[in-house]
Amino acid sequence: MQMQHQRLSPQILVAGGTLTLAALALAGSWTALLLHHVQVQDPATVLLGLCLLAALIACHRFPIHIRVASKVYMGSVVLFLMAALLPPALAATLAGPGILAGELIVQSRTGNTSAIILAQTCRMVLVALAGSIVAHLPAFGGAGSPILLIAAAATMWTGDIATMPFMYCPISHERPLRVITSMVKDAGFVEAAQYLVGLLGAFESVRGPWTLALLLLPTMLVYVAFKSTKEMHDETRGILEGMADAVDLRDPYTGGHSRRVTELADKTLRELRKNGPEARLIVSAARVHDIGKIGISDEILRKTGPLNDEEWALMKTHPEHGADLLARYPDFVRGIDIIRHHHEAWDGSGYPHRLRGTEIPFGARVIAVCDSYDAMTSDRPYRRGMSPDVAAGILREGRGRQWDAQIVDALLHAIADRLHARATLRVVRPELELVEATG
Repeated sequence: MQMQHQRLSPQILVAGGTLTLAALALAGSWTALLLHHVQVQDPATVLLGLCLLAALIACHRFPIHIRVASKVYMGSVVLFLMAALLPPALAATLAGPGILAGELIVQSRTGNTSAIILAQTCRMVLVALAGSIVAHLPAFGGAGSPILLIAAAATMWTGDIATMPFMYCPISHERPLRVITSMVKDAGFVEAAQYLVGLLGAFESVRGPWTLALLLLPTMLVYVAFKSTKEMHDETRGILEGMADAVDLRDPYTGGHSRRVTELADKTLRELRKNGPEARLIVSAARVHDIGKIGISDEILRKTGPLNDEEWALMKTHPEHGADLLARYPDFVRGIDIIRHHHEAWDGSGYPHRLRGTEIPFGARVIAVCDSYDAMTSDRPYRRGMSPDVAAGILREGRGRQWDAQIVDALLHAIADRLHARATLRVVRPELELVEATG
């Protein structure tokens, strides 16, 4: 319970902060609207706003999953049209219930907490308001000016990407710059394509609101095209799992290791309340995390004693070899870094690139903990497997130093039924390194 409280507290703070900003911004925008005597009671404007509201809610049924706790909805097209075609106060006011209702509809599937949903809603209200203000500036011919519409799209695209760390960092504990860089790389083009479609609709809307219905086809094409490239297909998953089984069969002492690590990763992710295609990608990566050992000789893999320095150097190449092998499968492109870095350590002492902390991909951090636990509790030719209690003690000792503390806590909570209440024994560091070398 304490672990969940620590995990939720930053989210609650972010939700409270964004709610305050959104409320102040809405109050200011409505005040400005009333002071300038702008009328929003026009039936056509109200009908258009309601139609866009319904479309924004419906878009939440069509996500494209980018990474853990992060996905792209096709709602950016609708949100931009709200900003471009409605007065700023009305656009932001309708964006709020649209995002909120959509998030609540899919909450059972996403597992998002109320704090996350509230923060996401208020964040997008601010993004819509900023874009609408730019779109309705008196400069360059006023509302409807192509220059202002393009500037509004750029403002919303930038605002969405730049504010993502406020949502994502409390969940993943990654650095803001890394989150922004990853989002630009993974989702920036998807969002840009949506804004291009939205711009076409805004330009055509001068002929009549009915022309917006023509955007349905290009929006669907964007969705289908990017979803097929961003999410892993079942066929690829089956091929990779077959390769993982082949690796396990080469080593009679670690047979079933990949399957056990997969099971542990799945339990850990559930404990962390991570779900959806991105969580399934991590679970699939767990199944093939050692696939690079295909290139390691049987003499090293089946050696009945500790590895010497030369053999250990060769063994340490398997994450890179695995990543290179999996790069041949475009469907698994987002899983490559998980495989490459699953032997990195929180304090930077791992391999192959000595990444530290949140520089290590989230999925790699999950697999590192689960892989180490299974390696410690598995029998080897030269030693018996440790008891779950002893392995748990080593994980506790190394939390925040070798492994992500949050993930260690989640795994131990998930396997609590395997652990005894008695105090765990401590094992010296060299033995742990030996276990990892052969895991």
